[in-house]
Amino acid sequence: MRRTGFLIVYGCLMGLTVAVGLEVVAWLATPPWPGYLLRPAPVSADAEAQWSRGMPEVVFATNHWQMRDRERSVTKPTDVSFRAVFVGDSFLEGGFTRAALPARVEGRLIEAGQQDVEVVNLGVAGTSPIEYYYRIKELGLRIQPDAIVLTFYSGNDVVAEAFPGEHPSLPLVAELPRPSLLGAIAPHLDWQVVNALRLSGRAKGGKYAPNEHEVISAALAKPYAEGMPLLVKMMHRYYFPDLPAVRIEEILSRGGDRFWQEFKPRRFDREYLQGWFLDGLISMENSTAPFALTPEAADAAISQDEIRATMSWLAATERLLKAHGVKFLVAVIPVGTTDADFVDFWRPWPHFYSYTLGRAAAHKAMIAALKKSDIPFVDLAEDLQGERGTYRKSDLHWTERGHEIVAARLSREVTQLRH
Repeated sequence: MRRTGFLIVYGCLMGLTVAVGLEVVAWLATPPWPGYLLRPAPVSADAEAQWSRGMPEVVFATNHWQMRDRERSVTKPTDVSFRAVFVGDSFLEGGFTRAALPARVEGRLIEAGQQDVEVVNLGVAGTSPIEYYYRIKELGLRIQPDAIVLTFYSGNDVVAEAFPGEHPSLPLVAELPRPSLLGAIAPHLDWQVVNALRLSGRAKGGKYAPNEHEVISAALAKPYAEGMPLLVKMMHRYYFPDLPAVRIEEILSRGGDRFWQEFKPRRFDREYLQGWFLDGLISMENSTAPFALTPEAADAAISQDEIRATMSWLAATERLLKAHGVKFLVAVIPVGTTDADFVDFWRPWPHFYSYTLGRAAAHKAMIAALKKSDIPFVDLAEDLQGERGTYRKSDLHWTERGHEIVAARLSREVTQLRH
């Protein structure tokens, strides 16, 4: 028994020693705090260049926190009376726009005479209310916010996993800032493991054609009649070898020259045609699965269990912030059904557009749930409804015009939060 006890203690000590050693090594190769809390992989200079490829006047640059924002300090500056922290996904990152939403809001407030305000960007693409909660808990509260504005995108922020409570059972490893056993004792090692094994949802890749960007760019540079066969050939060879090329061409040709012209180079609001986008379009339009093709059918298909699960994370976030005396606002972002130009563009592809209809139904369900709660929120559909040219066709995000409309609304909301 004594020997067994000794071996157990010895094994634990050896394991702890190895873990500490690996954590030190990982620390040397991991982005500094808080960058490793926010991203599964650092943003490279090449990636930053790709964001603005074709639009050289649109600069995508990150601060040392790995956020698309100017440099910020952990401690609120002495000349700042009110610090609002925006938390969300790619709608805050604003990869293809001249300025991210928080920067636009801050600029409007300063122009209006509020020189003592900061609007900090903690937007990370590909994340959800689950990450928002832990991002706020692990980082947002540490940077002395006076208010947190959580931007909720109805397009992909509805989750199936409910809030597990304050003391959940922990997995062995998880993408930060989600808690895990390894993350609790060796966060740098956890970051390296997630990055190396591509365990992050944002790091997982899919199909990709060789020289895909160059092939698509070359096709778009040609007239429609000459360029379309090049796209069809690429998609048939690398994405759909079992689907007749004539079927691929029929699907891609439905929009005619209008589809082609949408992806031509332009100074701002350039749309980017990518393989994964064409993959989704062709897959859905070729599918025989049932689709909710009307708003009524989309409403009927909404999972109320998922709405309740999503609301549990927003409610947990509100409780967390209330306990720390921080003001809270949820800004609910609608999908492109508010933009008649967006709707008209996608009319030839009803299966693909059914996704947007389904997410519009999710938006309606979330607004109904929020109205029954005590969570403060604003419905940005009130500002975007009926406004043309506010949504990008390819990635379903805001255009420059959409950003400006939302920035105007949220600058007013931040002003109200100050009082």
